[in-house]
Amino acid sequence: MTDLLPTQKQSLKRFGRADEGQALVLTALALIVLMLMAGLGVDVGYLRYQKQQMQKAADAGAIAGASALIYSGSAVQVINAAQNDTSANGFTNGQSGVTVTVNTPPQTAGDPFQGHEGYVEVIVAQTRPTFFMRVGGVDTVNVRGRAVASAVAPGSGCIYALAPSGSNTFDAQGNIDISSACGIYIDSSDSAALNTTGGAGRLYSSYIGIVGLCDDGSCASWVVSQNSSGQLPVTGMAPFTDPLSNVCSTTRSCPELKPVTPCINWDGKSPVNPGTYCGISISGSGTYNFKPGVYILLGGGLNASGSASLNGTGVTFYNTYDGMHPYGGVSIGGAVTTNFSAPTSGDLEGMLFFQNRSVPVGSQSSTFGGSSAQVYTGALYFPTTAVEYKGTPSLSTLSMILVGYTLEFRGNATIQQYTFFPGGGGPITTAVLAE
Repeated sequence: MTDLLPTQKQSLKRFGRADEGQALVLTALALIVLMLMAGLGVDVGYLRYQKQQMQKAADAGAIAGASALIYSGSAVQVINAAQNDTSANGFTNGQSGVTVTVNTPPQTAGDPFQGHEGYVEVIVAQTRPTFFMRVGGVDTVNVRGRAVASAVAPGSGCIYALAPSGSNTFDAQGNIDISSACGIYIDSSDSAALNTTGGAGRLYSSYIGIVGLCDDGSCASWVVSQNSSGQLPVTGMAPFTDPLSNVCSTTRSCPELKPVTPCINWDGKSPVNPGTYCGISISGSGTYNFKPGVYILLGGGLNASGSASLNGTGVTFYNTYDGMHPYGGVSIGGAVTTNFSAPTSGDLEGMLFFQNRSVPVGSQSSTFGGSSAQVYTGALYFPTTAVEYKGTPSLSTLSMILVGYTLEFRGNATIQQYTFFPGGGGPITTAVLAE
């Protein structure tokens, strides 16, 4: 390298001591710091974006897992459903370093839902590379998203007509006054699925959803869907499934529903004990107290007329049949007084009247009519047969869920504010994010 001339050395010394030289050095240092800060910002922004995407996947997976828990209860199906949804959101377990952990109940230490049944925890994690942070020796960062969903949140609906087709599957005529704090769902795809012609009352609900349509005049001003645009029913919604299909989905899961043969021919005496009956028929007056438990109606159903008084706390009436005992519906009319409530715990929590799902569609319907002195706390579940309300039943003080293949209202029926059971909960649940 050529030696500098004395004059050049003197110029460099003067430049180093000058303000211009110091400013150049400081500017160079500042640019380095700014570049490092910009790089750190790029890395942090990128990692934050990845965490947001993972959180969305974890949320979706937790909701899917909780939904599977509601309808199947199988841990394998919960895991599959959760991982399928995280995969649909771009994070597949075992690919590109992604791990999707599904826990039911949640296992994270210190979490308020740790060990709680009815909850699903999903954790999505992946090691992501850095760009500028490598200068500081940080090559990768472990990023994760975590979500917990509940499978025990109360469902939004409490009145369901399950027939997938046909007109007038929800048929309300007369001085009908139905005011529900929860939703009404009608599964029929028919253009006249809801019929309210000839009515002088009111059909009012927080939400009314119909897979099909309302025929001319049915969606009149007295049909009000509080949460929908223009307060009219929402039509053209997606078909839905039986909201109680998860309850005792197999006889193995609920052995208490298996009939014991030969069935009992009821002697008409009170109190009435749980057991398998060849139907129960009550007429005239008198008070009949049903002890807590399961009453299997093997053909013949439950029939009550006259001015009898029927009472039972913690009871479930399972309406079924076999080759020797044809199916019979429930018929309560006349001046009968009823005060029935379902169990508040166990496999049959919330189930008051439970029709065997294998009963053929079109079998005998069930009728709840008579006087206003009727109290039902629990689910009236008739998934393949019609439910009819006739006469002047006033159901204004109860917590009830009504599920029928078709629903028919006649006379002067009043149904108000039946949504959640006393103390919360019930057999219809939905999946919601808990955290």
